[in-house]
Amino acid sequence: MPVLGAALDFTGITLPFTVNDLVGSGSALLGLVGAFVLLGLAFRFVPKLIGLIVGAFRGGAGSRNN
Repeated sequence: MPVLGAALDFTGITLPFTVNDLVGSGSALLGLVGAFVLLGLAFRFVPKLIGLIVGAFRGGAGSRNN
């Protein structure tokens, strides 16, 4: 039974890609998906931001007018 944490020997293993390939692919994927992620974040947080701005102009619940 192998011991947990024992060193593994990867000397005979080769990968079909390099680190540069992996970083380039990740960057390309982020370039394709990034706009949709930003759009989703905008739909999530813009209503909260608008409420914060409107509440500030109305004098919100924590104002000194009470």
